[in-house]
Amino acid sequence: MRKRYIRKDIMLNEVENDKLISDCKKSNLSYGEYFRKLLMEEQIKEKPGIEFYEVMKQLSKIGVNLNQIAYKANSTNNIDKNYYKKEAENWHKFAKEVKKKFL
Repeated sequence: MRKRYIRKDIMLNEVENDKLISDCKKSNLSYGEYFRKLLMEEQIKEKPGIEFYEVMKQLSKIGVNLNQIAYKANSTNNIDKNYYKKEAENWHKFAKEVKKKFL
């Protein structure tokens, strides 16, 4: 069964319709998703540009490298685990900031 079964039709003028279309394209939301977010007073953000995805790809590569360092550190005990932990925490914090900024 569908989650949403109540239908509402609305009337818009040309200016409102143009704004709706523009906002939905910018945010990559359907008209229904857009209206539900407005209704629930959720923040509507524009879809991130290519720069965001490039940054996230770099962060992912850094994360893989950190995991490899952690594996080596655990198996050989040659790496300062406290330093690694601090750097990993910094990376996680940075990743959250990037997501918050772009999403």
